Amino acid sequence: MSQHTPDIPAPFQLSRMISSLWVPQAIHAAAALGIPDLLAAGPKHSDDLAAQAGAHPGALHRLMRGLTALGLCTSTDSGAFQLTPLGDCLRSDTRDSVRSWALLMGGEMVWHSWGQFLECVRTGVPAPKLLDGMDTFEHIEANPEAAAVFDKSMVELTRHLGGAIAMSYDFSLITKLVDVGGGYGALLPPMMKANPAMQCAVFDREHCRDGAEQLFDKVGLGDRFEFLAGSFFEKVPAGADAYLLKSVIHDWDDERSLAILRNCRAAMRGPARLLLVEIVVPEEIGTSPLDAMIASTDLNMLVNTGGCERTEGEYRELLDAADLRVEQIVATPAAFSIIDARIP
Repeated sequence: MSQHTPDIPAPFQLSRMISSLWVPQAIHAAAALGIPDLLAAGPKHSDDLAAQAGAHPGALHRLMRGLTALGLCTSTDSGAFQLTPLGDCLRSDTRDSVRSWALLMGGEMVWHSWGQFLECVRTGVPAPKLLDGMDTFEHIEANPEAAAVFDKSMVELTRHLGGAIAMSYDFSLITKLVDVGGGYGALLPPMMKANPAMQCAVFDREHCRDGAEQLFDKVGLGDRFEFLAGSFFEKVPAGADAYLLKSVIHDWDDERSLAILRNCRAAMRGPARLLLVEIVVPEEIGTSPLDAMIASTDLNMLVNTGGCERTEGEYRELLDAADLRVEQIVATPAAFSIIDARIP
């Protein structure tokens, strides 16, 4: 006989949502203290973890209980804590690591910005501009440590998407591809491995060069890769068959997005194509986990960059204004779509 679980009253459901601010901070603290790495070799008691992490024993024990409640850890019969497969993703040395993303989202830059959310909604101005007059990327440029965390977090979010992009779109006719604003270029290896004739370049800020070169040497593709330093607000390198922008346009408002797209258009020749890898917002938002993810990333853009997620119609209008025509929009197994635009 199945046991009926009573519905949670609406006020308590809402209260739980309101109280959920502890979740990213608990995950951030665990990542910053290196707790998952300390647990990589096996279970440990919280006192031992506290001594190794340089934390208060009682407070660290309470954090470990919180991580257990979140499903990142379990406790053994002896009271020691061990990682779950979910918790393994906070280790620094795993392929599935999202540790840098946890450090970014729970860290001072992003967390402080979210404290300005109400003013962002009132004014439409992103929090960094409200706080110190700089945008997020100006802050990153001025802070090498923040830049390293940001770039590593982008690798974490991007590397698993590359396979979905490679299997969803026909790259076979592309011999030279430029990843515009591609950071370390983590999106490219699956495409390059599936298309051995393809040469690729990453076009981004100079501080991404070392990370990109190390990544491509590590995967054995250094001989088919080059790094090009520059700003997509100034000029985009000409001569490629395709220009790929993943999660770039959503960072910016329409005016600056249009500036990027027009620079890409100026670099394109003949049959060259522009490929935007972005989340496409449905015309009506529902209540599914995917809808919640779309809404959350859209609001994060409002707070931190001044950009936004866009509908298909909004992308078509933006590309039309840049003198580009949408050829097709290709869905992928991930939450992203590939918007394929050509010269009219």
